[in-house]
Amino acid sequence: MFDRLAPPLQRALWGLGWKGLRDNQLAALPLILDTQADVIVSAATASGKTESAFLPLLTRLWNGGGVVLYVAPVKALINDQVERLQVFCEGMDIPVYPWHGDVGQSSRKRFFANPRGVVLITPESLEALLFRRGGEVRGLFAALEAVVVDELHAFIGNVRGRQLQSLLHRLECQLARRVQRIGLSATLGDMLLAADFLRPGQGHAVHVVASAGEKRHLQLALKAVCQPATMTETDQDPHWLIANELFERLRGANHLVFPAGVGLVEFYADALRKRCEAAGLPVTFFPHHGRLAKSEREETEAELKRGYLPVSAICTTTLEMGIDIGAIKGVVQIGPPQTVASLCQRIGRAGRREGEAAVLWQYCIAKPYGPGMACADSLQPDLVQAVAVIQLFLAKWYEPPRVGAMDYSTLVQQVLSLVGECHGVTAAVAYERLCQTGPFRGVTEGDFIALLRAMAAKKLLMQDANRLLLHGELGERLVNHYTFYAAFPDSQEYRLRQGGKELGTLPLHAWNQRNDVITFAGRRWSIQHIDHEKRLVDLLPSDTGKLPRTRGEGQPVHDKVREEMRAVLASQDVPVWLDANARSLLQDARKQYLRLQLDSARCVVEGSTLYLFLWQGDVLQDSVAALLKHQGLQARNDGICITIQHVTLGMVTEAIAQIAARPCPTAAHIFTRQDLPNSEKWDWVLPDDLFLAGYVSRSMSLVDAHTFAQSFKP
Repeated sequence: MFDRLAPPLQRALWGLGWKGLRDNQLAALPLILDTQADVIVSAATASGKTESAFLPLLTRLWNGGGVVLYVAPVKALINDQVERLQVFCEGMDIPVYPWHGDVGQSSRKRFFANPRGVVLITPESLEALLFRRGGEVRGLFAALEAVVVDELHAFIGNVRGRQLQSLLHRLECQLARRVQRIGLSATLGDMLLAADFLRPGQGHAVHVVASAGEKRHLQLALKAVCQPATMTETDQDPHWLIANELFERLRGANHLVFPAGVGLVEFYADALRKRCEAAGLPVTFFPHHGRLAKSEREETEAELKRGYLPVSAICTTTLEMGIDIGAIKGVVQIGPPQTVASLCQRIGRAGRREGEAAVLWQYCIAKPYGPGMACADSLQPDLVQAVAVIQLFLAKWYEPPRVGAMDYSTLVQQVLSLVGECHGVTAAVAYERLCQTGPFRGVTEGDFIALLRAMAAKKLLMQDANRLLLHGELGERLVNHYTFYAAFPDSQEYRLRQGGKELGTLPLHAWNQRNDVITFAGRRWSIQHIDHEKRLVDLLPSDTGKLPRTRGEGQPVHDKVREEMRAVLASQDVPVWLDANARSLLQDARKQYLRLQLDSARCVVEGSTLYLFLWQGDVLQDSVAALLKHQGLQARNDGICITIQHVTLGMVTEAIAQIAARPCPTAAHIFTRQDLPNSEKWDWVLPDDLFLAGYVSRSMSLVDAHTFAQSFKP
């Protein structure tokens, strides 16, 4: 099979020391080289997925010319892939064009002059290309051979994914032909859903190449750090204790540290930098998150790759993706992982050298059981969740994506974009292209008309004498702003500067003022000057100020994780990778589980508070809590259970009986517009019924909650 590759490609691979092709590359090669079939390659991190797509595609380009479009979720991944592809392409006379907001115009001008080679682009830049050069797209991509979607899992079930589906469909409409699609991912929980995402409505025809990759070893340890009764910024604070331990433990090799949220990333970067400076050592701990300026992120990535000193990045999901950051010894997770798929991505970054084990250190902050402790807290939910997620990871289970959301907000954007692309379009053509044959197939003709009328009422659209939809007064202004191309909302962030150097962006408030202290880029700063109108902040270094506390990263927990949490509490098995403190806390939690009779009961009453244990994911538990609140109860989803205050068991039982006796409610029955936030970018445009239906479709499952009520037994 190797000899089917282009001769220059064979020479490049031999020069890199390749001994042959891996299993996923062998399986994908004939599908991509010889057919126009859509293909998904699902294989472990660092198993050569990118090459499985590009070795046959580059051979096709070498033989016959043309264009390959590569779409990635983050700019850093594009920058990394450009370097990898140029190793192959330079000897094949195939140009490579990175295309995103940080890349200058000269590269794009070369492509416009001679459209051939590999274009690596983000969804936002592809949106801008279609919008600004709609009339030229057919010529620019006349020779488009295939579209490669990397990190496919990062797009499924969210607004960027729906935007990407629409962009690829609009591109095919321009070309008046089908274009081969190739998806790459390491963590796809449901191959059928992934296939239907890649080619909506035709997932059954997508070929799936699944490979487990080479067997890798994992060194695993979970440590519980106890939280004191009062949370103060002292050495007794558990986060300070963890920071002290990381300073001693991580200085011998490169590591990635994943705390829960940007605030704690900044806390640990600041704390570890201070430890280095106090010890008279070079600073080897650097922050990395999406709000940092490009230069700051790239400096951290370069330090990891350079290898002069052992370096650790304190990071968010920005370093989950498969960018090249050199050899990583281990991963530190602080706080329970929200999803198994995310943990898999993170562990996959470590131990890539042959014969080297990946290392995971999991830290959980817990409070020992004592008098007056709420029953939910006594079950040690963070610790139990961490154990459950790790056990599901070891069993090779990952969350399937949640699909079926009515993405009306993204549809508003796509209507505006299509109008710009076509310089005006009829409502009938827009509905056919975006909904009937496009990815918004759940939108009825009546709902689409209601959406257009709402957009016209907000002056986003107007209609001319020929019944063409055109941009209205406000629409014209919004589509010409650089933030238009993103499907997610503009966060209204402030630009941070120090001595004229751009540090990055951060959402601040109107009440922030001079001398306020913030933490950013792993340091503490005092605000020297703040311009709220221009959203511009000048900073000076500061040694004082309280650091932020943040919650987790906001990903909903899946049903399977909560079921596994219950199984962990019901079991007597103690994982060998727990430290002594974690073992003791887990044993206490298991005693509480039995004492509260949660092996058979759903409800625990403590005074006037009732704890309802469903052992289900956040989608269902949020839905049940919403139905109970509609009945007048003070209910909230606390993760391990639903907490209902100022009630008796009889009151809750009666409320659930009333829910079960009535038909399943619609969103409009239990919510008003004022109850819910405008969480999506264009929610403010939507009429009330579409806004409510869209919110519930992506965040809840009222049907499942109603079914639960009908089968409820305390």
